[in-house]
Order: sequence, then structure tokens, then C-alpha cells
Amino acid sequence: MERRLYGQDSLFQTINELMKDPPHLFITGPPGCGKTTFLDDIIDILRKEEFFKLDSILWLSSEKDRGIHTIRDKVNDFCKRSHSKPNTLRWIIIDDADTLPLISQQALRRPMETFNHLTRFIFASRHAGHLIEPLRSRCLTLELEHIGPSDIIKLYTQKYEIPETNVADNLFMFCLQNFCSIYEIKSIIRLFKTFLLKGISPEESINKLYNLLPSSHSFTQALITSLSSKDEDKIRSSITSLYLNGYLLDDILLSVEKSIKIFPSIDPTIRFRILKFTMLGWISIQQGKEHWLDAMDIVEQILN
Repeated sequence: MERRLYGQDSLFQTINELMKDPPHLFITGPPGCGKTTFLDDIIDILRKEEFFKLDSILWLSSEKDRGIHTIRDKVNDFCKRSHSKPNTLRWIIIDDADTLPLISQQALRRPMETFNHLTRFIFASRHAGHLIEPLRSRCLTLELEHIGPSDIIKLYTQKYEIPETNVADNLFMFCLQNFCSIYEIKSIIRLFKTFLLKGISPEESINKLYNLLPSSHSFTQALITSLSSKDEDKIRSSITSLYLNGYLLDDILLSVEKSIKIFPSIDPTIRFRILKFTMLGWISIQQGKEHWLDAMDIVEQILN
């Protein structure tokens, strides 16, 4: 079985060893490390497991299904269903558990205890502290490690037989400049390979990638540099340039987050200022404030 997530072999081995008597699971790891992908891989393992058959799955998304009524209605109703076959388990997956309100987490204690013989829970969150102790103590915690882009690029350039010349270096720089996630990198390299199979030269293939996926690299780097130096005029100018080139506030925040994740060696004080910018930006988006003027308000809050 080909797994979607790369670089977590020890955790997959742990999951396979636990399948004869699977516990509740709590998956943790930094943003972008592949928690949701890891959940998909776990489901694939469960579907092929011979000892405990996968009966059914209730997947509670991060966009909704967060309130106490969801727990009381959906979860409890799901847990109370009778099994149709022996040696079967049903699974409840709660992704982004850090967005689960405290009252909803507390309401999960009873179904986890009462239906433990029928149901297993899998939680996923960025940090172990996002789950209350009564739930966390009932789970086996597995921490994912963040896999760097250089490892991913090396893996997929070998897998898709990309020549180990300056072509691979150009692909690497393209992915870095676009702050691509490890999943986007795979798609980009596959697309690049498709161009090569069509007889397009490596140099022209790289140019096609730049045309298909225009980079915000220069604008984002200018923003990060100006945030680092607290240069108000340059910060406002960088954000304005991003908006004028079609990038919205969420695009800007994602690019900034990816950049400091890929290049983590930033002075802690500067890093905190950049993280404060992204945090206030996401709060602004949640409030429905995504206009250029709203971004300017965030700048004012950061500099004051």
C-alpha cells in the first residue's frame, strides 16, 4: 500500500503493531506536517486490517461540527448504533481538535468511556495541550515530525526520475520561492515530469511552471524584511503590492507562514513580530475583515 505521507515510518510501524487492540489516538504536530494526510493513511490501514474490521467512520470537520449539539446528537447517535458483524470497530475522527470548544471536549468523556468496546476516537491537533487532560489521558499520543522541503524534493525527483543536474536545483528553488507545501511539491514535480515526457526541454518546463504558478516570493520577502526592520512605509508598500498583484489577505498570511517555516533561523524577536502579524491576520479573516484597509489596521496594531 502506497502511503500518502512521507517520512513517518516509525509511526506507521507503531500503528500497525497496535491494530490487534487499537487504542484511542491523539495525533499532534506543527502546521503543515501532514496530520490530516496521516489520518487518511490510518484509515487505509484500518480498512485492510484483518483482526478488527472497520465498521464505519464519523469524521468531524474543522469547518463545522464543533458545537455541543454535534457531540450530543451526531457522536452519541453514532456510538449507539449496533454492530452488524463481530470483531468490528467504528471510528470517530476529530481533526483540528484545537478548535473544539471546552464544553464539547468535556461532553466527549462519557461516550469515550461508555462505548469503548465499540468505538475508537482519533484526535488531531497542533499541540498536546489543546486537548483536555481527561481526553488526552485516554489516548495514545503520536507526534508527527515536520519534514523539510529538501527531503521531499529529493524523494520525488528520484521517484519520477528527474535528471540530477541543475534541473533538480531549479525545481528546488521554484518550490522554495513559492513556499510550496510537501503535498504541492509532489504535484509540481509530477507536472514537470509530464512536460518532459511531452518533449519539452527542462528549461522551458521550468518556465511553464513559473507561468502556471506565478510566485509571490519577491513581494513576500519584501514584507518579511520590512516587518523585521519595523519599516512602516515599506510594510504598507509590500502589502499594497501583494493586493495589487491579486493576492488576498489569506494568500499573504499563508506565504508568510510558509516562509518562516522553511527558513526558521530568524531572530526570536523578529519571528514573534511576524507571527503576531499572521495571528492578527487570521483573526481579522474570521471576523470577515479581508480588505486592504483591514490589512493596514493590522500593521498599525503591530507597530504600536
